[in-house]
Amino acid sequence: MLGKHKTNYFYESFPMLAEYAQHCMNEVLSFMENFDHEKLEEHKIKVHAIEHEADIRKREVMNKLTREFLTPIDREDILQLLRYIDDVTDAVEEIPMKLYIYDYKELPPDSVAFAKEVKECVDSMALCLQHFPEFPVPGKLQPYIDKVIELEEKTDEIFEHDMHELYVNTTDGFVRHRGEALYTMLEGCADMCRETCKFVQTIMYKNL
Repeated sequence: MLGKHKTNYFYESFPMLAEYAQHCMNEVLSFMENFDHEKLEEHKIKVHAIEHEADIRKREVMNKLTREFLTPIDREDILQLLRYIDDVTDAVEEIPMKLYIYDYKELPPDSVAFAKEVKECVDSMALCLQHFPEFPVPGKLQPYIDKVIELEEKTDEIFEHDMHELYVNTTDGFVRHRGEALYTMLEGCADMCRETCKFVQTIMYKNL
């Protein structure tokens, strides 16, 4: 993490906010690995509390942005990147919310393995944001961006496989709906990690 220097405040805020997405994803994966239907609401509340704290911290950063005369990169880019990171946290929080709303009695096949891949994607996005200040150095940041894109492509393959197996092997409409919903949410989390890092790449090219 960077030192507490005024011009680095916004760079520090990116990985700080990404940690909330990681925390949410850790909670989701842990719950899925030890799934308990009786604790669906408890799990939803716990993850929402993390997401709510992330929202508070994001607003603090945005409030500072309105007062800052000089920013290290374009003000609009800081704001948009904050939104992307927040979208990742929101996408992860949606999982326990829908598990509760749809009252999952059990998880669809391969969903825990799928969630582990998504966790790696979220962690890799956070690592990319930790290295964000290195973007002016040619070649420094690109490997972290590429890693997230590679992981997201892997989750696309898992999604296609799991959805195919679901429709081939499941005739119960409610079971199929729950399976499709969870697979789609997991893929959505990985997609948002990719979009976040692609925007980091845009910022990098703008400021070379």
